[in-house]
Amino acid sequence: MSAALQGGCGAGRSTRLSRHADHRSRERSIPASVIDALLDFGDRARSGTGAETCYFTKRSWKKFATYLGREARHFERYRAAYAIVADDGEVITTCWRQ
Repeated sequence: MSAALQGGCGAGRSTRLSRHADHRSRERSIPASVIDALLDFGDRARSGTGAETCYFTKRSWKKFATYLGREARHFERYRAAYAIVADDGEVITTCWRQ
């Protein structure tokens, strides 16, 4: 994990991932630090019954990049990642926008 994320984004939180989300995030190379950033900084939209999508918009990415400072350049590739989160806070899956 990046030094910029230690003690900040998702610090002290144990993000709950479903077995499916854990498998998909590893398969799609989306690290836990990015999932935490999506939950902390991303915009949210309802995604069916009992879930919502967390994703970066230009505005939310700018907030995240400001938080990271110079380290943001290392996370640029994750701008298109998103997570589906159940209403109970468990991450259901992670994906890439096309």
